[in-house]
Amino acid sequence: MSDSIPVSMEPPPSPSFGKRMAYVIRAWLKHPKDVCTICPSSPYLTENIANRDCIRDASVVLELGPGAGGTTAALLKQMRPDSRLLAIEKMPAFREALEKIADPRFSLEIGDAVNLLETIEAHGFSRPDVIVSGIPFSALPAAVAAAIVRSVHEALAPAGAFIAYQIRSDIEQHAFPLFGPSKCEVIALNIPPLKVYQWTKLV
Repeated sequence: MSDSIPVSMEPPPSPSFGKRMAYVIRAWLKHPKDVCTICPSSPYLTENIANRDCIRDASVVLELGPGAGGTTAALLKQMRPDSRLLAIEKMPAFREALEKIADPRFSLEIGDAVNLLETIEAHGFSRPDVIVSGIPFSALPAAVAAAIVRSVHEALAPAGAFIAYQIRSDIEQHAFPLFGPSKCEVIALNIPPLKVYQWTKLV
């Protein structure tokens, strides 16, 4: 499979906030320990994550923990027509929402984020230029969180960007030994307020 699919189309419309909230609440009712909030990401948060040069320049973007797809839609809106986006979601409860994203650049994997290289290769992708993560690292056992961050570092292309939006700062202790210090911004207009971190993989 080629890394790029030339398309001539406008990005698909973003799912409404109300529809995304319905999916998030449904998933929370089924898995309250795994869904950290019943409110989906605000447009302020998704715009902050997606409106970056590294997203617009990327050939391949990998998204971890897309949930109901609000950030996914924002990423696709900014990405090039010939780029590709692979989303990996662990919770089958979000499959229906994510499968409604009708964009030929988009691929979905319901699975784990620990063995990223295997998943990327199975979909025929090259190493991603950007990895975006909504996985709540503070809710994971430390060993699992560290393993996912190591997998992210291994999978990223040289000079690639790792972006993570988080309620707490636990991810920094796992990312710093591999990536060094982060750039961090607080998004207050979100429920709850979140921090957006960005690291660059050294060549």
